[in-house]
Amino acid sequence: MNWRVLLGGLLLVFPLVWVLASGFGKDPSYIPCPLIDKPAPRFELPVLDGDGATVKLTDYLGKPVVVNFWATWCDTCRIEHPTLLSLARTYEGRVQFLGIAYLDTEPKLRAWLRAAGGQAFPALIDVGSTAAVAYGVGRLPETYLVDKTGVIRKKYFGAINPGEFIPDLEEVL
Repeated sequence: MNWRVLLGGLLLVFPLVWVLASGFGKDPSYIPCPLIDKPAPRFELPVLDGDGATVKLTDYLGKPVVVNFWATWCDTCRIEHPTLLSLARTYEGRVQFLGIAYLDTEPKLRAWLRAAGGQAFPALIDVGSTAAVAYGVGRLPETYLVDKTGVIRKKYFGAINPGEFIPDLEEVL
């Protein structure tokens, strides 16, 4: 094989590989969320076991809202659930928590919640993944802190860390 052809090919391929590889493995939490300080995307989603009832984000204007995207197949969601239950009970009446189930089925959701100690806030079903797409959900769990006026103030990747989350929550009260 002609060494010039090989060298030319490597010179073309190497920069492309470097550009692609430099973006992989980066923690998405370091990438700024374009939704911060913007109105939260609105949604109206059915409530799990709500007999046809739906919940709209706009139902809670005037109160901070914690929007948590989760799924039964998400191991980190299982770890995070007790923390969310505790926070929802602590801030009951002052903050509305909403759990949005992503890419899941109602039977699995019911069984998972039963095994995980129940739900202290509405479990919503993201039919067609419309809310997840609007929020740009990339990996679970993802949580958004929405202030009283309906503006997203923070986005959290992975399980909520109370030491980081509680001060942010107190700030929007």
